[in-house]
Amino acid sequence: MTITQFLTKRFTINLGEDRSKKVVSNIVRSFAVKIVSTVITLLLIPVSLAFVDKATYGVWLTIASVITWLNIFDFGLTTGLTNRISEAAAVNNTRLIKTYLSTTYVILLICLGAISIIFFGVFNYINWNEIFNTSIDKATLEKGLKITYLSFCFLFVMKPISSLLMAYQKHFLSSAIHAVASGFSLVLIYFFGSYSSNPFLFLIIAFSLSTPVFLMIYSLVLYWREYRIVAPSFKYVNFKHTRSLFGISSKFFIIQVCVLVILTSNNFLIAHFVNNESVTYYNIAYRLFSTVSIFQLMFIHPLWTAFNNAYTLKDFTWIKKVINKINKMNLLLIFISISIFLFHKTIYRLWFGQTVVVPVNINFLILIYSVLMLYIQTYIYLINGIGKLNLQSLFSIITIVLHFPLAYLLMKKMELGLPGLLILNIFWTIVGCTLWKWQYNVIMSQRPAGAVWD
Repeated sequence: MTITQFLTKRFTINLGEDRSKKVVSNIVRSFAVKIVSTVITLLLIPVSLAFVDKATYGVWLTIASVITWLNIFDFGLTTGLTNRISEAAAVNNTRLIKTYLSTTYVILLICLGAISIIFFGVFNYINWNEIFNTSIDKATLEKGLKITYLSFCFLFVMKPISSLLMAYQKHFLSSAIHAVASGFSLVLIYFFGSYSSNPFLFLIIAFSLSTPVFLMIYSLVLYWREYRIVAPSFKYVNFKHTRSLFGISSKFFIIQVCVLVILTSNNFLIAHFVNNESVTYYNIAYRLFSTVSIFQLMFIHPLWTAFNNAYTLKDFTWIKKVINKINKMNLLLIFISISIFLFHKTIYRLWFGQTVVVPVNINFLILIYSVLMLYIQTYIYLINGIGKLNLQSLFSIITIVLHFPLAYLLMKKMELGLPGLLILNIFWTIVGCTLWKWQYNVIMSQRPAGAVWD
């Protein structure tokens, strides 16, 4: 019996036939979309590097990462929106969904206004060339930053459409939109890049504006046709629902901030303490090994709600069986990851020719990190699904406080550079693996435990 068949059978028993079909349909469609998206993403890197040099490409990656940090200023609003829409859809309350959507769009616009005042208020007082450790022309770099920020503004305001699709169990459509946008970026750079007088700005425009343009078009189409009954309107804005929309647990928010900052800060730390070429090497290797985790996430993502259901019903036997099955699947994925490492030189040669050579030690360290992440994700999805977040919140706070000083110590003072950052990431992952496995054992023992395990 395959994992998909197993999930289908279990969801049918506990959650109903209709829900079962939707979950399996999402897995199958997500699989197809992810395959296409991964191929496009892998093609974009060599095409981009044929268009600009490795250092310039690294600057773009760092800019995109830094702008991504601004997403924390929705304070978990769109995550809360997904939950609220799901609850309203369960009782077919379309008017309430329309109110939630309308109110969220307005709140996001208000948040964006505040962010923009701060961003442009400090913009001219910052030496961006020093921040990104680059010699790119000052005016060109600033234009690139403003274009990237404009892209962020559109994506920030249009977040609710993704929440709506997730609530209706059609999140694969969001992935499809991003895949189409990435494909458009690929076409722009490959066929029209050579006509550009400023490759750096053209690269930023091609990457930054494709996704918001397609997302805006698709949002309008969805609200005009399939979701017309819940399409947002100023008449339905009701700030009385603000508290409900912001009702996402503060613990989840802390965890989200930690994950966002740690993952997206890597490019910035590498650019600032090493160089922008190393940013490119890091991202290439990370992209290669992360392709394996895509397949794991397609199977464990639907388990979030299934774990919640099983835990509520005290079906600990089922939880243990599922964890064991996922760990067996992880062994296969680990074997694939090791195989990728063994043949990484050949893969890079087929991927880039002789233009890019990623050091062996970088590939090895990212292999270790990727394997540990396969293991840790299994337990994180269980813990998040049943809402036992105290330990994870505490660990997130400690990580945020210590990550940057330790990164500075390893990368700059000890002169380890990029490997130092990767070693630090591996350290946090090992600690996380130990804690979440320990917490899993405590949960499965069904014995009373301290508050930190809740």
